[in-house]
Amino acid sequence: MAFLTITSGEMNGQKFEFEQNEISIGRSDQNVISLDNPAASGKHCAVIRDGNKYSIRDLHSTNGTRLNGRNVVEARLKPGDIITVGGVEITIDGPDIEAEPTPEPITRASSTPTVILAPHAVSGTPPSPAFQVKRSNKPVKIAIIIAVFALVAAAAAWFLINVMK
Repeated sequence: MAFLTITSGEMNGQKFEFEQNEISIGRSDQNVISLDNPAASGKHCAVIRDGNKYSIRDLHSTNGTRLNGRNVVEARLKPGDIITVGGVEITIDGPDIEAEPTPEPITRASSTPTVILAPHAVSGTPPSPAFQVKRSNKPVKIAIIIAVFALVAAAAAWFLINVMK
């Protein structure tokens, strides 16, 4: 049976066997593999089983999904492939994975160059993508609310001063 193993981060060494045809990966608790990583999207990607064929599909994540160091939208998997979600590396392995040659994966256009390492260098190299951390708009909203409140208070004070004369 095929399985996914987390090979970096806080969950290093955890193994997930395929008990269903799709394993979702992301930051949300609703995923089969829930990652505590700010560079991972809520529903980041999914690994899909179709018989003995396995593939990875990016689910419109903010930072993209990498397969063996390369940004992908969808690609066929083979034993030993390394999937990178945020800063977390996950490998796929198992005796039942059909590993026939496949066409090039569908890649995502990227504004930053992608460095592809030789297969022997990938396993010993830590992930180096420049992931973006999602930012909150909450401070901006609070500043706007405070500014509006200050303007209303100033207008009320001006009105009271002019009425009192």
